[in-house]
Amino acid sequence: MSGWWQSNLAKYGRVALGIFVVALLFLLANQNSTAAVGLNKGDMAPDFTLTDLDGNQVSLSDFRGKTVFLNFWATWCPPCRAEMPEMAAVYQEYTDKEVVIIGIDIQEPAETVRQFVQDQGYSWTFLLDTSGMVTADYEIVAIPTSFFLDKEGIIRAVNVNAMTKREIEAKLAEAMR
Repeated sequence: MSGWWQSNLAKYGRVALGIFVVALLFLLANQNSTAAVGLNKGDMAPDFTLTDLDGNQVSLSDFRGKTVFLNFWATWCPPCRAEMPEMAAVYQEYTDKEVVIIGIDIQEPAETVRQFVQDQGYSWTFLLDTSGMVTADYEIVAIPTSFFLDKEGIIRAVNVNAMTKREIEAKLAEAMR
């Protein structure tokens, strides 16, 4: 092949791959909310330690004894962004009920996440999975993906896709039993 074909094939091949990945993520994110993930109801949630937006180390086990709504997301994800106001409403209503919301951002720079959170006025716990290791441990295949943990750290509900306030409350009810 000539030099022109090789350079353009490499350039357009990367573009085509990028379009394919975005389309695949879109399809995965718009599947039925009962789509399978690697961890399931009844499994013990793997413990982890990540950094919050203030640079503090936070472990999942720090929240043992509370119901935990664990949400994997990213600022560039439209369904994630659509779900955030619903999560904010739940956060306001359930803070006094020993419910913790933890948003785990997947592999974005801290400043990007910090700016998004500040601009939107969200105030629950946000952690940064900059290496992608926690995302891999939880076998995340699409975002948003949420896990609802009981007070002992057992997964009581899993959801793949954005949820409404009512759907979040129903999943929390399963975890709070």
